[in-house]
Amino acid sequence: MALIIDGVVESEINMVVKAGHAGRLLPMIDDLLRLNRIDRSDLGLIAVGSGPGSFTGIRIGIATAKGLARAIGCPLIGIPTLDALTYGALPAQIPIMPVIDARKSEIFCALYSPDGSLTTPYMNIHPHEVGDFVQDETLFIGNGIGLYEDIFASVLGSRFNKGPRNLWTPRASVIGMMALGRGVEDHPPEVNPIYVRPSDATLLLQRR
Repeated sequence: MALIIDGVVESEINMVVKAGHAGRLLPMIDDLLRLNRIDRSDLGLIAVGSGPGSFTGIRIGIATAKGLARAIGCPLIGIPTLDALTYGALPAQIPIMPVIDARKSEIFCALYSPDGSLTTPYMNIHPHEVGDFVQDETLFIGNGIGLYEDIFASVLGSRFNKGPRNLWTPRASVIGMMALGRGVEDHPPEVNPIYVRPSDATLLLQRR
């Protein structure tokens, strides 16, 4: 999470939490505000990553952001995770493909032009299918590289350009700056998760 004041990133906390993050979010937010001597009521805009990604993580993040925004009466903007990863890699000289682990030996991904414009829909595909979308040398970023680098390299050859690890995780400061740049008027009033594919719970209900 990050705190941005007058367009400047004042503080940012980045940590990998594999479990129990629901109970840590609000205390971490309070810690961030206290360190900067900011009250919740002083917030003028809240931004949250809207997915795709971990179904549980997305739901918890958006629910927390919605509750906080409503409590203090400020706008809320959702930023797609794949967009945030790409924005963090700009400026670029070649196309960009962020790849996120989607479990089940699949990835969430999309292809962007060097200026950050989206050129495909957000996709849920098998790693070896990236060859259907990547025609030129492309910068790959995201945690999917850690799992499927060998497949990407085998399928794409010289078209696969592995980005540095500092670009593999979406940063809160990037999400915040993107929200400030886009403006509340350009976003729908309701922030909903971007799942790309149905959750396991939804698929189970459909089978029943």
